[in-house]
Amino acid sequence: MKIAIFSGKGGTGKSSVVSSLACGMEGKRLVLADTDVDCPNQHLLFTGKTIRKKRLHVSETAVFDDNGIAPSICPEVCRFDAIRIVNKKAVIDKVKCEGCGACVLAYPEALRLVPKFSGEIIVRKTPDFHLIYGKLEPGESGSGKVVFEVKKIADEIAKREKAELIIVDAPAGIGCPVIAAITGCDYAIGIVEPTPASIANLERALEVVKHFNIPYSIVINKKGISGLHEKIIRKKFGKTVIAEIPYDEEIPGLLARGIAPIKGRGDGAKYLKKAVGNIEKLVEDRNEI
Repeated sequence: MKIAIFSGKGGTGKSSVVSSLACGMEGKRLVLADTDVDCPNQHLLFTGKTIRKKRLHVSETAVFDDNGIAPSICPEVCRFDAIRIVNKKAVIDKVKCEGCGACVLAYPEALRLVPKFSGEIIVRKTPDFHLIYGKLEPGESGSGKVVFEVKKIADEIAKREKAELIIVDAPAGIGCPVIAAITGCDYAIGIVEPTPASIANLERALEVVKHFNIPYSIVINKKGISGLHEKIIRKKFGKTVIAEIPYDEEIPGLLARGIAPIKGRGDGAKYLKKAVGNIEKLVEDRNEI
């Protein structure tokens, strides 16, 4: 079974729930895929041995085949202003180049597109499970393609290791990497905090989940910071709310020390264990269907 944990916005505590879920599923063979390729963080909480690295080239960039072309014409071709004149010679700014190919179409005798290093995928073997995560190069595009590759490798490892569960830590938002992370999952868990922004963004993210006909449940995190918005969440999402985790100042301290929040001693850890138990039961019930 493949289950995605999503939130709609950053800072709701999604990664805390994911890491706690990975730790709390004792006795289950699982694979953890961190698909927030712009800012992965699960590797900060789970130490282990890096057993594989894969370089990715999911985008392209334009290069000159010769010493450049007419400086009065070439810069006007690129709408991204990636072609500029330096010392009377046309050069390409690789940071600005989007690999659209317009310059190649205009001057095929002088330019061509070549693969561009976009990032890498790292596979780490922790004491209890495999962790797969991607790292997109700063300023690079193609995050959705990198997410796809992360999930592909996670599937391969899960099949080889006969894992019962793949946990997908989805990025925040509703964009391309989120769509790539959620696609193909059997179930989704939305994490929401009792704030107007979190509620609104979760509703938007749920539209993506519903589009792919993926069943879902909701977990309220940081309970206690706004009774009003907790009531709004319960009213909006009703029986899909399967757990509520109280706000606990111990949790940021644990995360700062690289410790999964479920290993704490406060109320946050106590209710995280209950949430993990509810999710585990949900997974078992889904597997029986």
